Amino acid sequence: MAKEKCVCIHLRRAGRTLTSHYDRMLAPSGITVNQYSLLQHLDQLGTASTSALAASVKLDRSTLVRNLKPLFGAGLVADTSKKDARDRCLALTETGGQTLLYAEKLWKKAQREVKNQIGEKKLKSLMKTLAKLETL
Repeated sequence: MAKEKCVCIHLRRAGRTLTSHYDRMLAPSGITVNQYSLLQHLDQLGTASTSALAASVKLDRSTLVRNLKPLFGAGLVADTSKKDARDRCLALTETGGQTLLYAEKLWKKAQREVKNQIGEKKLKSLMKTLAKLETL
């Protein structure tokens, strides 16, 4: 009897491989694909509380705060909240905006390579399937 392959393990392996691919492509910008995603979401939101950004990227607040530390350290994100505010108000800095613009060009190249590898039609189907899996 053939042993059934674990969907979770294969998706995790593929995810790690894709993450490595995007990270290599984004390396000249100085940020990772996860950091790119955070900057992209923050750029779309304009300014956002930590809670709003966490909801947007679907991370819990503590994980988000941990992931934001290097972005603060690099001067890409700033806390623009008023003194004694309960929740931070986050915004991209000018450097963060410039880094995002540069990284976007690199991200698009990485994206094109993935599309070429999988094919446009199969990629659309895969994206629909992944969206379904996110609702489990």
